[in-house]
Amino acid sequence: MKIKGTQKTEIEVDKTEIAYAIMDIVFETMGYVQDDAGCDWFTRDGNTYIAEEDWIVCTDPRVASLIDAANIIRYGKKLELEKK
Repeated sequence: MKIKGTQKTEIEVDKTEIAYAIMDIVFETMGYVQDDAGCDWFTRDGNTYIAEEDWIVCTDPRVASLIDAANIIRYGKKLELEKK
């Protein structure tokens, strides 16, 4: 006989771990792990970029929203790519 039960567990997770978990969701959404060479991820107009305008990663605005959330958690603000 099997009995199902639940147990409440409390854990501590710091903001950096949450931000990296969001980035993992982005990688899963894109279907691969992007080698970002240690550069920051930026957004502009629903697009996601790494480091500069020439390195576009994704045009899905949902991904850009996740990147914005991760950057807000890590840096306290969205990192938006400036227009040239």
